[in-house]
Amino acid sequence: MVNQSNQKNTGLSHLIWAVGGALAGLWIVRENLAWSKKSRAEKESPEDAEAAYTEIAEILDEWEPDDCISENDFTWDLAEYLAENTDLEIEVLPDSPVGKPDILIGDLIALELKINPSKAESDRCFGQCAGYSRLWITWMVIIDSPASNIGRLEELLKDKGLEHILVWNFL
Repeated sequence: MVNQSNQKNTGLSHLIWAVGGALAGLWIVRENLAWSKKSRAEKESPEDAEAAYTEIAEILDEWEPDDCISENDFTWDLAEYLAENTDLEIEVLPDSPVGKPDILIGDLIALELKINPSKAESDRCFGQCAGYSRLWITWMVIIDSPASNIGRLEELLKDKGLEHILVWNFL
């Protein structure tokens, strides 16, 4: 009987080690995937990127656009608001190897603005943001779009593994 008990304990021990090893492997794979989704800015300057993320998110939450009509009006209004509320450098339509984000903040965060985008404009925005996300934390700023359109855009980002691109909706 003693041998059977030892065999059961040994079998259980092997099972625990196997499950533990599988869980550790899964954790490593998930961490590697999360790391691969980070932008160059997040990899090279993680503390600066995190600080900018928090600061700009709070500022963006408080933005109330002035009387704007065109996408250009909204872009300049937001750029001016950001410049008044942060010490980070604000660039409007900077040239880059991956295109021209509407606003680039401190070489850390790219914003792409669209006013109630059509499907074609949403697709274009999606492509632009996917490219920008290689270099910077990237956010879509969508203005006057129904919640259902925002939901579909967020679902598409998630389906394509780009859930790290945030969508800000302003009505």
